[in-house]
Amino acid sequence: MSIITSPDNPLVKRLRRLHEVRHRRADGAFLVEGARAIAAFLGRGWQPLDLVLAQELEPPPEWAGRPVTRAAAQVLAKLSQASTPSGYLAAFALPATAALDPSAGGLVLHGISDPGNLGTLIRCAAAFAIRQVVLIGGSDPFAHKVVQASAGELVMIDLQRYDAETGLGVLAGGAPCCALVVRGGDDPRDLPVRPRWLVVGSEAHGLDQAALGACVERVTLPMPGGTESLNAAMAGAIACYALFAAHRR
Repeated sequence: MSIITSPDNPLVKRLRRLHEVRHRRADGAFLVEGARAIAAFLGRGWQPLDLVLAQELEPPPEWAGRPVTRAAAQVLAKLSQASTPSGYLAAFALPATAALDPSAGGLVLHGISDPGNLGTLIRCAAAFAIRQVVLIGGSDPFAHKVVQASAGELVMIDLQRYDAETGLGVLAGGAPCCALVVRGGDDPRDLPVRPRWLVVGSEAHGLDQAALGACVERVTLPMPGGTESLNAAMAGAIACYALFAAHRR
């Protein structure tokens, strides 16, 4: 079996392009690293464009029967975006955008720019069976750190992406929008159980006035311990549970 040893190999160059968002969008593909994350995609029926394995490793059972490219350590170091390459790497096609159902509700991540927070909130959406996630501005959901933070749970949700100018107008006429705010909102336990869009704002600035104006509800997490606020990922995760999962039995 041949082993890629040169960083100038055409496959290596093609995959390295996917480190940048503009090339991911142009090529219609993204990278996933780590055996567990790749297994999550394969287990949901995603077909890899490429599977790359460190030359000293054995293919996981999920890779059986699929073409695998072996690569030397110096090549994996070029391809990996992790501080310590795992030796397992895959390229997948970007998924087709599913049809948006504004009446069903879901999670809106408005200007979430930290990849770790974005990935964590996507993972929470999957955990609490929130099928639709709308991204308005913010980080690219198929960036390395987002994919890693989501632990492969991107496969469980339908993602919609819009620019900041489009805003929440895409949800007009559907389920009501509910802004997660630091203070002044309702206790989530006091809101009626119904479809809604939970809107979580950016880490630094929260929601702008236009976004707040499009929300007919506001929710604030009670914090009897006196903490002033939580970061976007933690607050959003708790609100997701309170509004979408806590009432289910």
